[in-house]
Amino acid sequence: MKPQEIHTNQYFSLKRLFLIMKRDVLTHYRTVLIASLAVAGFAIFASTVSMLNRSQGNFHLIFYFLLLYIGGFIFSSRAFREIYNGQKSYTYVTLPASPPEKFVERWFLTSVGYVIGAFAVYSMIALISEGINRALFGYSHALLNPAGRTFLLGVAVFLVLQGIFFAGAVYFRKHPLIKTILMINLAAIALLVIAIVAIRLISPGYFEFAHRTGGGFNSLRELAAWLGLTEGGLQMLGRTIWIVIRVIFWAILAPCSWVLSYLKFRKIEV
Repeated sequence: MKPQEIHTNQYFSLKRLFLIMKRDVLTHYRTVLIASLAVAGFAIFASTVSMLNRSQGNFHLIFYFLLLYIGGFIFSSRAFREIYNGQKSYTYVTLPASPPEKFVERWFLTSVGYVIGAFAVYSMIALISEGINRALFGYSHALLNPAGRTFLLGVAVFLVLQGIFFAGAVYFRKHPLIKTILMINLAAIALLVIAIVAIRLISPGYFEFAHRTGGGFNSLRELAAWLGLTEGGLQMLGRTIWIVIRVIFWAILAPCSWVLSYLKFRKIEV
């Protein structure tokens, strides 16, 4: 028994990963089906109504992103509710799989798996919707283009932000979605306060000057002169700040969310 226990708890197995993923899919497929039918009904109705004004544009791209972001964040926030739910918690903890397998399975289903599933479901909805529009009006919206730059960028942004809500699902026992949004708002306010304090320390008279002139500086040259920089130096500073923001968002935010989530998950499971 002990060798088997060590084998189960310490090694990562794709077979076990697939089995617990299959378990979750079979457990929740009715909920997913009902949600898909609700989205389908609303999307088809909205698509048909938009056709009355011959409003084509990027209807399905916008609708898919609404499904991806709103639905994805809700789904991610509920990823670990099982471990906080009495008898279900005992059942989940005693599953014959290691903590890394359980964690990766939940992360995959709520991130990459959700993107793929939402795209597959919504593509079928769009086909049905545009078939109806073609039959009624003789024209239709453009379908989703998964190779488009806007689509790929939107998905990439979702995969980064999803990590925050995934972490919230681990850290907050009750109302994880609301509490995660609250924490994001508090973090945004804190960053704004830090930025204002930094501006006041660097340029104490900036806000007085902006108030007196009714809007601040009229050109980069004026701002550069105020800061004691050349215009080229100010542009270089702006590019550096932008690069730092991009590195933090694309390379640090998601991995930090995953690491913190896993550390908390291990502590809860034990």
